[in-house]
Amino acid sequence: MSPYAPSGHYPDGVNPPCEEGNFCAKVWDKSTDDWKVFWFNKCATYSLSNWEGPGPYFNNQTGGRAVASFYRRDGSSMKNVSPGDDGWWDWSPVWKIRNCY
Repeated sequence: MSPYAPSGHYPDGVNPPCEEGNFCAKVWDKSTDDWKVFWFNKCATYSLSNWEGPGPYFNNQTGGRAVASFYRRDGSSMKNVSPGDDGWWDWSPVWKIRNCY
């Protein structure tokens, strides 16, 4: 992950908090056999590494610039996530996340 975003590991079935002001995403960590959760709390474009398979996200940011976007390898946009939205996404084709504008 670049730049740095805080993260933590949680077993399957545990729903860690996503505090206000964060865009949160989970990816399955095969090396530890649990979920790795990232809290994107600084407005930036984050380059992902080794994110494979589906995982949940939640946009708990507020304000007019709080739309998060997922990008492919070629830089094209895949999805925009408005504040308050949550769901699941296949992280395999996602190369970057921009958590706000």
